[in-house]
Amino acid sequence: MNKKVLVTGANGLLGSHVVRELLKRDYQVRVLVRPGSDLRALTNLKVDFFNGQITQKEDIEKAVKGCSYIVHSAARTSPKPSALEAYKKVNIDSTQFIFEAGKRHGIERLVFVSTANCFGNGTKANPGSEKHPFLPWLKDSGYAYSKYLAQQWVLKETKAGSMDAVVVNPTFIIGSTPGSRSSGQIFSHILNKKIAFYPPGGKNFVEAEAAATGVVNALEKGITGECYLLAGENLSYREFFHLTAHVAGQRSILIPIPAFLLMMLGHWGDFSEKVLRRPIQLTSANARMLCLGNYFTPKKAIEELELPMVPAKKAIEKAIQ
Repeated sequence: MNKKVLVTGANGLLGSHVVRELLKRDYQVRVLVRPGSDLRALTNLKVDFFNGQITQKEDIEKAVKGCSYIVHSAARTSPKPSALEAYKKVNIDSTQFIFEAGKRHGIERLVFVSTANCFGNGTKANPGSEKHPFLPWLKDSGYAYSKYLAQQWVLKETKAGSMDAVVVNPTFIIGSTPGSRSSGQIFSHILNKKIAFYPPGGKNFVEAEAAATGVVNALEKGITGECYLLAGENLSYREFFHLTAHVAGQRSILIPIPAFLLMMLGHWGDFSEKVLRRPIQLTSANARMLCLGNYFTPKKAIEELELPMVPAKKAIEKAIQ
């Protein structure tokens, strides 16, 4: 295998695992990274470094040249500020720049890394799938809405025959890599805590290496114009915290946070951002998400991408080591 893959967001949690999976399969890899960014996640990896910004057309044009494939996993994920405008340049405009550059340079396939939040969630008994529509109230989440708009644009262009593209939609990724925004924040709420507070909802957790395998499998065998939920195990926050404490060998008292309190704090976050001009992490959209069971099924990805299933317990063990 001597074809080159351009990977954006390569020094992040998912991106760095994607790079490793590509190298394992003997692809050549070029990574587009910002000048001065933390590259510890890519230490000792045989990759072609290209310094540039994904928001600059000229940089993208040069980075794409000579590549056969693109995995676009770079995105702005910070929850604040929450307005769509804060995410447009990185999450929407850059996706369009990369897609257009790919067309000009004859890219064989683009894998666009989106998010599970582009689909409606479900219950454990009836989890959300690729057929569940985007939840309208998530337009208040700049991150989720920007990824949805970018995803819809990619699908529209692909359907029109502009270029071969596949979309993958990871759920919450568990793992860590040096220097990246890892999933460590969720663990900080329970590890080494005698008392831990948990929200009433839950989410789907997918192990980082499994998600990376799904991304590369999408590159090799995904169906053009299709979306694939890269999902793992559905757990309530209480179940996740209990399991993490058990794996860590600690005893913690788990106390639920009432939904009404979370929503009150979320509305205060909205007021703080819109009136006081002081964005904080918890908005009403984020609070609502914490109160819901954000459960999804990996059925399609298992059947069509051979997505590996890693139990949440094993993923937690690997992450907190």
